[in-house]
Amino acid sequence: MRRSGPIGRGLRRCTAVLLALAMTVMLAACAGNPKDDAPAKESTTTVSPVPTEKQENAVPTPGTDEREQKENGKTPDDNGQGSGVTEKLTAGSNAAPEKKAMDETMREAYANFSYRLFKACAQGESGNCVISPFSVYTALAMLANGAKGNTATQMDSVLGLTPETRNRYLAGWISSLTGQKDVSFTCADSVWISKLFRTAVPDPFLATCADYYMAEVYAAEMNDGTVDDVNAWVNKNTKGMIEKIIDKGDLAPDTSVILMNAITLDAAWEIPFLQENTLTAADFTKEDGTTAKVDLLRGEADRCYLENDTFIGCTKSYKGGKYRFVALLPKEGITLDAAVAALDGKTVDGLFAGAAADEVNLLIPKINDAYGKDLCDVLSELGMPDAFGATADFTGLITTGESYVDSVVHKTFLSLDNQGTRAAAVTYISVRTLSISRLHTIRLDRPFIYMIVDENNLPVFIGTFQ
Repeated sequence: MRRSGPIGRGLRRCTAVLLALAMTVMLAACAGNPKDDAPAKESTTTVSPVPTEKQENAVPTPGTDEREQKENGKTPDDNGQGSGVTEKLTAGSNAAPEKKAMDETMREAYANFSYRLFKACAQGESGNCVISPFSVYTALAMLANGAKGNTATQMDSVLGLTPETRNRYLAGWISSLTGQKDVSFTCADSVWISKLFRTAVPDPFLATCADYYMAEVYAAEMNDGTVDDVNAWVNKNTKGMIEKIIDKGDLAPDTSVILMNAITLDAAWEIPFLQENTLTAADFTKEDGTTAKVDLLRGEADRCYLENDTFIGCTKSYKGGKYRFVALLPKEGITLDAAVAALDGKTVDGLFAGAAADEVNLLIPKINDAYGKDLCDVLSELGMPDAFGATADFTGLITTGESYVDSVVHKTFLSLDNQGTRAAAVTYISVRTLSISRLHTIRLDRPFIYMIVDENNLPVFIGTFQ
C-alpha cells in the first residue's frame, strides 16, 4: 500500500539515498577491478605536454572547452603553443653515445662544407650575408640518418664522412662547444613528427637524434597551431634573437617530419673597444663606389696579422681565448665576389700558418644583421639534388609513402659592438610525405557545384555556389 504524507515522503527519500550509496559502492568496486582479459597495453613511448617557460603545466586538456580553460587560467595562448596539442615524446635509448674528438678528418669535412655553403649563399648577394655552417651541418647530419640509397650517397658526399662517424664527431664537438667557461654557446635540436605519420617514423632514427644530438622529439598536428609551437621553440632556443622561422600557412597538410637546430653565441671581447675611441660618422665605401656614414669601433686587435695575395686581415679574441673574430679585407682592386670565391679551407689554413705577430689597430663598424634564406637550391647545387625531388629516398626516416625535403630555411642574427658579440642561428628542415592513399587539398574558393546524394549516389539536392 502506498504511503502518503510527510512520513511516506521521508521514507521514500531515505530509500533513494540508500540506493544511490549502494550504486556508488558498486561502481567504485568495478572501477578498481579491471577485467583480467583486458590488460593495459605497455608503451615504449612516453608522452607529455610540451614544457614552456611561462607555465609548464599550461597545456589544456583535449576536449576542455575554451570557457573552462579560461576559468582555469589555461588557454592555448598562455604558453605560446597555439593549438595546445603538441606532445613531447621520450625517444632516447638511455645509452651514452660514443663521442669522437675533433681531428683533421672532421676539420677537413666540415671546412669543405662550410666554405662551399658560404660561397653559394654570398656570391651575387646584394646585401649583407651571414650564415651558420654549424647549424646547417648539424640539421643536415640528423636528416642524413634517415637517408638511403643514392640520396644517402649524395648527402655523405656533401657533408663528408659516414653518418655513424659524423654522429660521433658532432656529439663530441657539441659537448665541447657548450662546455666553455667564458663564452656562452648553446645548441638545441628537435624533431617534430606529424601525428598522422607517428607509427611510420622508425624508433632507431629518433633514438639516434636523441642520443647523439640530445634532440627533443614532439608529435604535432602540423597545422597553424604547430607553427606557433615551432616558433615558440625557436624564440626560446635563440634567446629571443630570432622570433620565428615559419609563418602561418607554411606547413603543408602532408608535412610528415620537421628537423631543427638552433644555436646561440654570447661572447665578450678579451679587450673591449672603448666607447670614447669610436670614430663617428666615418665614410664606408660600398662595392659600387658610393659611400655611407658608419660608426667605427677602434681598438687593439690580437698580435696576428694575416696577408696573402687576396686578403689582409687580423683576429680579435673573445674572453677566454677559445673563440676569435677574424676580419679579412680584400686587397685594393679585388671585388668582394672574387674574394669570396678565393675563400676555402686551404686558403684560411695558409693565412694562419703565415700569420705575423705584429701589432694591429682595428677599426670595424658595429654590426646588427638579420639574414634568412631557403637553402634547397643551394644544397642541390652543392651535390645533393635527390633529397628535394621524386627520387628522394628517406625510408630510414619514414617508412610509408614517398618522402622528400620540402624546405631548408636558415635564419641568422648577429650583433657586434664595443663589448662583444651576440649571435643566433636556426636551421629548419621540413619533409613532406605523399602517402599511399595520396593526400589532396581542395580549396572551395571559386564557384563550385554541390550535391546531396542518396545511397545510390543519386542527387537528392544539387546546386551551385558562386
